[in-house]
Amino acid sequence: MNVLHTQISAGKRNFIFSLLFLAWLVDSLTLFGMNVAIIPISKELNLTQTQSGMVISSFWLSSALMTLVAGWVSDKFGSRKIIVIAVFMISLFSLLTGMIGSFMAILAIRFILGLGDGGLPTGSGVAITEIFKKDVRARAKSMLLAAQLIGGVLALYLAGLIADTWGWRTMFYLIGGVGLVVTLLLFKYYNPPKIIKQQDTVAGNSHDRPIKELYKSSFLWILVIMYFCSSTVHWGFSSWLPSYLEQTRHLNLREVGSLAMIPQACGLIAAIVTGFLIDKALAGKEKFIVLIGAIVSGICLYLMFNASSIQLAISYQSLFSIGDSAISMAILAIPLKYVAQKIIGSFLGMMYFASGMAGFIAPTAMGALIDGFGGSFQAAFFFLIGALVIVIVCAALYSIPSKNSSLIDQA
Repeated sequence: MNVLHTQISAGKRNFIFSLLFLAWLVDSLTLFGMNVAIIPISKELNLTQTQSGMVISSFWLSSALMTLVAGWVSDKFGSRKIIVIAVFMISLFSLLTGMIGSFMAILAIRFILGLGDGGLPTGSGVAITEIFKKDVRARAKSMLLAAQLIGGVLALYLAGLIADTWGWRTMFYLIGGVGLVVTLLLFKYYNPPKIIKQQDTVAGNSHDRPIKELYKSSFLWILVIMYFCSSTVHWGFSSWLPSYLEQTRHLNLREVGSLAMIPQACGLIAAIVTGFLIDKALAGKEKFIVLIGAIVSGICLYLMFNASSIQLAISYQSLFSIGDSAISMAILAIPLKYVAQKIIGSFLGMMYFASGMAGFIAPTAMGALIDGFGGSFQAAFFFLIGALVIVIVCAALYSIPSKNSSLIDQA
């Protein structure tokens, strides 16, 4: 099957992509904002560390389940419907988060909110293939990852400031209100170009063949395991970093928000630079980016926990974030650059499902480890380092299938 892109002007392409960028900002505000808000929420609702981890994890369970559905729907019908519905759900249930009054209520609200989050990354991956040609997709993806990291920087700073000044509920009301405005903009203006798919006449290259081959492919499963483990590190670390700074380094909410955004900012720069390099000088070198990023991240995690001062700890966190962003960018660039258009949504759906399950497991597992070791974060950090070791092994085993595979873009 050959893929033809409908021609659009550069101005329209950039406008459409800017709306997608806004959608990711809203999603990351509610995602990272909760990592700070959970501190006053857990105090108000008298939650244990394990329960706090469950609040964060409930979001990821539903997000993971939705990615599989969203991938199939995006392949069939395009990205528009998935993205508009996803941002509406994220915005509405962010607003409702500010109204909860019990542990069970916040679990339920965050679970439903996660359904919206599950549709956005998979739909956006398909959107990138609709909007951009293959040779610039890594840069486009890096900009969406940058939107997530910018949202993370803003969320960590503003969440601490707003929660400390007006309370954590106000933060979610503001995020939900902004999100509903972005939803209206998407509904009215987000119309990505159509992709025309032409059936190949070559025998044995039927439409059903790639899907059947997909789930038998070691290429897919190595990437899925690698992304699951790297996401375990990313979401486990980002979920517990504010609590670590507050409990172990004895900082207040404003200080937590201000300091936690420094590593996020470093990750933002790393994501943009990595995306550019993968499209240019480091094209085809994704494996080595992952290997170097995982080694740097693992060393910095260990050094951060044992740092003698907050200044050293933040320095190591920043280096960790650079390695972590490089890993994520390199792994996500692989399907965008090499996988065939007709199955890209399903392929990304599997990868984002793995990431969502990591987001579900990591915060609760780390909370249980912290409770089990008397409030110490040491075992939780070694849990993350163990996941990075698996990333290194997978990166060493990874290779791109040959061009005659129907999984690979023949262009």
